[in-house]
Amino acid sequence: MSALFAPLSTAEIAELVHWRRHLHQEPELSLEEHDTQAWLLQTLAALGATDVRKVGGTGLALHFGRGETDRALLLRADMDALPVDEQTGLAFASRRPGHMHACGHDGHMACLLAVTKRLIAHGEAIAGHVIVAFQPGEEGGRGAVKMIEDGLLDGRWLDGRGPKVQAAYGLHLWSPLPVGVISCAAGPTMAAVDDFTIVVRGRGGHGALPHTADDAIVAAAHVVVALQSIASRRADPLEPVVVTVGSFHGGSAFNVIAEEVVLRGTARSFGKAVGEELPAWLTHIAQATAQAHGATAEVDYKRYTVALRNDPAMADRLARVAQATPGVTAVDRELRMMAGEDMAFFLDAVPGCFYFVGCGGPQAEPHHSPRFVVDEAALPIGVNVMLGAVTEFFGG
Repeated sequence: MSALFAPLSTAEIAELVHWRRHLHQEPELSLEEHDTQAWLLQTLAALGATDVRKVGGTGLALHFGRGETDRALLLRADMDALPVDEQTGLAFASRRPGHMHACGHDGHMACLLAVTKRLIAHGEAIAGHVIVAFQPGEEGGRGAVKMIEDGLLDGRWLDGRGPKVQAAYGLHLWSPLPVGVISCAAGPTMAAVDDFTIVVRGRGGHGALPHTADDAIVAAAHVVVALQSIASRRADPLEPVVVTVGSFHGGSAFNVIAEEVVLRGTARSFGKAVGEELPAWLTHIAQATAQAHGATAEVDYKRYTVALRNDPAMADRLARVAQATPGVTAVDRELRMMAGEDMAFFLDAVPGCFYFVGCGGPQAEPHHSPRFVVDEAALPIGVNVMLGAVTEFFGG
């Protein structure tokens, strides 16, 4: 499988950058990636791909390999952009106002396209199976769940004759890391992402006569403060937990006591036990605190993603591959964060590794910023690591 594993040529790198720049100009939001899907279909057909299937709505999947063994590996990239107005000034900036690839998903798709091109040319060298998946709706759209429901992991997506996925790899460009650094921590790496809305209701009144009302703003303010005790007093201090209220809306005039306040926020966790407790903790604290101030609290709590956990053996394999990959200057095994990723749903079902590819440095703009940029020197490194991981998985 040496031809499959060989580092990208200058021409392949130029093509990779071209793909990424085209995708960057045409971003689409979660589960609305219709033009992206159509462009990928056209590009894959031009590369010689056959039997490309629509999976998960606006997602795509392909199958490679001779199938002489049951070993089946999933390779995944996300497709969606964010509702952000780009301010990079790039010559290939977004042509769609209010839409921007501000998290690197354009680069992820381009990298997986480059891997797919190699698989089209040399996939017959693989005795097992490789499933390539372009996944929609990562940014809160639960696109991974939609692909799983369409049978991506159990083979139903391929007329019921597809292989059952046994392992998975995915990559994410990461601007806080400099180009050349690969990170692949074992165990919990990214957090479960929860979304909550709390509606605090009191009794409105005149601002000068507070004793005749039950002030929803005061009650809601105490709720916000009380919720911080979840991390400090409810959860095990060794278990990372974040509770953030990001939106506080109530009141209509300077001299009117508000009758209703709406709070929106997010909770993040690594541990399954803590994650299961969070809805009850948050609901009890919100309701009890509101009641103590003469108000009520109604809580709506949703989970977007489970925590992302890298299988230790798969993370070790990826680290060994990365250390031997041209362009990689360091392999980090410690990076973890309370951000979420719905690649977690795949890794909750099969062992795998989600690795980070440095594309910036300490002064780089953060992800989701309107000024977020990717150092394109990171792209071939991400591809070469994934090609090496495929080869190593099948014994090359």
